[in-house]
Parts: sequence; structure tokens; C-alpha cells
Amino acid sequence: MPLMRASRCVVLCGLLSVSVASADEPVAYVPPDFLSATPPLPAGVDPGAVWRLDLAETLQLAVKQNLGVALERRTLRISNLSVTVAEGLFEPNLELSYAHGSSRTPPSTFQEGMAGQIFEAADDRWRLGVGQRLSTGTQLSLDFITTRSTSTLGTAVAPLNYRSSLSLGVTQPLLRGFSTDLDLQSYTVLQAQLGSEREKRQLAIVVIDVVVRAEAAYWDVVRALYRYELGRLSLERASAQLSLTRRQIDSGVLPPSDLLSAESTLAQRQLQLLQAEAEIGVASDALRGIVNLPRDQWARAILPIDIPRFIPATLGVDEAMTTATSHRPELAQIDVDMRAATLALRKAENDKLPQIDLSLVGTIIGQDERYAPALGQLGSVEARGWTLFLNFAWTPLRRASGAAAEIERERQAMTTARREQLVQEIFLSVRDAERNQRIAARQVAAAAKFRELAEKSLDVEQRKFLNGTSSNFVVAQRQEELAAAQFSELDAVVGHTKAATSLARATGQLLAHRHIQLDVK
Repeated sequence: MPLMRASRCVVLCGLLSVSVASADEPVAYVPPDFLSATPPLPAGVDPGAVWRLDLAETLQLAVKQNLGVALERRTLRISNLSVTVAEGLFEPNLELSYAHGSSRTPPSTFQEGMAGQIFEAADDRWRLGVGQRLSTGTQLSLDFITTRSTSTLGTAVAPLNYRSSLSLGVTQPLLRGFSTDLDLQSYTVLQAQLGSEREKRQLAIVVIDVVVRAEAAYWDVVRALYRYELGRLSLERASAQLSLTRRQIDSGVLPPSDLLSAESTLAQRQLQLLQAEAEIGVASDALRGIVNLPRDQWARAILPIDIPRFIPATLGVDEAMTTATSHRPELAQIDVDMRAATLALRKAENDKLPQIDLSLVGTIIGQDERYAPALGQLGSVEARGWTLFLNFAWTPLRRASGAAAEIERERQAMTTARREQLVQEIFLSVRDAERNQRIAARQVAAAAKFRELAEKSLDVEQRKFLNGTSSNFVVAQRQEELAAAQFSELDAVVGHTKAATSLARATGQLLAHRHIQLDVK
């Protein structure tokens, strides 16, 4: 009969759980005593060495110290510096050179001198050049050249001669490498900027992942501490039952053989408590690893001071998907990829055009036996000249450039397909997260009802035991049912808390909800 009554109780609890879980309206939840306060640490832990840690501090430490985040920040810094490198294309370029030459040669013509003579010549040449590329693709060049020549040749202008020239050149591409919006002229810079923007989104993705793992690890520590406390309470119940059994045996109410059942139950609870203590260590180490805690601090016991709270959510799938579309960093990242692919295709199509460059070079010259007058003649602009160049280059077959453009076109199509695939994945993740949170909320209500019934069932069975109408075996079953119900309620509340985190991640609002600002400089 006691076993039949136990079976009926279990079945009744299951039916009530199903009934609660199928309700559409959220049920008011009152947490039990063991879930209403910070879980205590196991006995024997030095209170002075305890690290009292809240969730906000945990997340800040994880974002600041996690090795994965640190590596991604360095990647972002490299990407930002790459933009500066690309912008170097438009920085002024300065060149300075000096050359000296001398020779002793016989004359090569009658005008240079008589046969048998040896003539000496020496040249010194200084050059200062400045180049500048403009955002329009225009290449500017300014060259100042001074030469000093000494010669004994008969054809020399003078034994000592200074010659200075100042040249200004302008070169403008007209087809290949040119666009009216200046994007093709700044292609390298735009590529680097898009790469930097993509890495900013990647940093957000990495940080979100770390925050999710840090939260899960934090609640796992909370869960492990609660489970230890529940195991301790279960051990106390088993110990009290053993004491009661001994009194019943001493008074002749129970046979001595019942002592074995009570002692077995107590031993089982002791084993479960040791396992719960080991679970605390495993969960705490996982949290220490995620926040990258220094090794000399791993010996400190962690005491989470935040407790899981059941807050039903009402966010629907459509609303959640709309939010995710606007806030998920993965979508923003692939949109950057789309822009990069479009720019690359445009550049490849432009490369199929002929290269036509128009150049204009103007030069003024000064020359004298003295250096100062040679420089002064530059100001008079009497000796001057200019040259107009038109450069044309083309590969008529365009097989390589055509294939390159086709490659970029395929890459653009692949990026479009990846975006559609990502939207589908986000939609599924949002549906899954919303469903999990909704079911988790109903599981909390069902688990709470199951725990209430298990408490009442144990109370009834203990009174029967005192009246001699029950046994240690059935009481142990009721105790086990209560422990299982308490564990189920704990897991349901922690599971709902994690489900809320997953939904915030799926909608892309996790960092905003946790008040985490990313430094992307």
C-alpha cells in the first residue's frame, strides 16, 4: 500500500505539472526559502578569503580580461592601423638625391679639341623632388634640380657652369582607375576602412559570446552552491530520520533491521553531498577561466551574491525578429561584406578599360657661371618649356581582367547567399530562444508545484511513520522525491535565467541590456 500511494503521488505531480505547463497565462511565482537568499558556501571555507562577486562585475572582468577578447582587440587595432597605412598613398613624398661624376677623356669630335689632348670634366647634381597624389587620382610632381659642371672641353659652355631647373608635372588617369565619385581612386583606403568596420562587428560578436559564457558560468556556480545546500538539508533529514529510527527501535516499535535502511539512506546523502562539493569546484574553475583570473587568485572561493530571479517575458517571435534584424552584429558585419564585394566588383570592371593618362609638364631653367644668378633666372621665367603626354595602354583580349571581374561577381553572389543564410539562421535562433524561454517559464511553475506537493507528501509520510503505518523505505522515497523536486525547481529557475540571456543574444540586445560599452578605437 505505501508503494501504491507513492506511485499515485508521483502520477498526480506529473499531471499537475502538465496542466501548469499547458497554461497560456503566466503563473505568479513565489520562490522557496532556499532560492530567496544568496547560497552559503560549504563549511570550512575561510570567510576572509571569499570573493563576493556580482554578475555585473563578472561580465566587466570577462570583457576586460578574457584572452579571446584581448586577441580580437589586437586584431581590431591592426585593422585600424591598416587604414592609416592605406591612407599613406595620399601622403606627400619627398626625394633628395646627390650625384658626383668626373672623367679624363680625349676629344671625340674636332669641336671638342685636338687629337692627343686629355680633357677633364666633373659634374655635381642635386635633386629635390616632391610628389603628391590627390583624392581625384591626380599625381602632382615638383622637381628642383641643380647641376655644377666644370670642363676643359672646347664644347663646354664655360669652364664652370651652374644650371638650375624647376619642373611641375600633372598626370590624370581618364579611364582605368577613375570615377566621378572618387571611390576607385581611393579603392585601397576604402578596402581598409571596410575591413576595420568588419573587425568592429567581429569584436562585438566575440564579446557577446564571452558574455554569454560568463553568465552561464556564473549561474552554474550559483546552481552548484544551491545544490550543495539542498544536499546538506537532505543529509540533515536523513540524519534526523536515522535518529528517529533508533528511538523507535529502542522503544520496540520497529525491528532492528530497519536501522540498515536508514543508515543506507544517510550514506547515500553523504555521497551526494561530496559530489555536490566537487561540482562547486568544477563550476568555479570554469568561471575563473572565462574571466582569466590570475593564477595566484584561483585559491579564493567564489561566492556569487546575485540570485536567479524569475521574470516572465512577453516578447513575441515577430517583435524579436524585428529587433534582431536591427541589432545583430553578424548582420551588420555581412552588410559590410556586401559593400566590400560591390566595391571589388566595380574595381574589377573598371580594370577592363584601357589605361589613358594625360600628363602635362612645365619647366623653367636658369643658367650662369655663378650659382646665385642661375637661381635668379628662374624667377624671370625667360627659359621655359612644356610638354604634353597622352599615354594609352590596353589589353584587347581582356581574358585576365574579364576572368577577374567574373570572380568578383561570383563572390558578390556568394556574399548575398551567405546573408540570406544568416537571416535564416537568426530567424531559427530567435524562434528557438523565444520558445525555450516560454517553455522554461512554464517549467518553473510546474517545478514549483511539484516541490510543494513533495513537501506535503513527505510531511504526511513522516507522520505516518511516527504512527507506525509507514516504513523507513517509503520515508526515504519521499525524501528523495523532495530533493529531486527542489533540484528540478532550481534547474528550472536557472534555466529560465539562461534562456532570457539566450533570447537577448538572439535579438542582438545582450550588450545593451548588460550596459556593456565597447571601446572600438
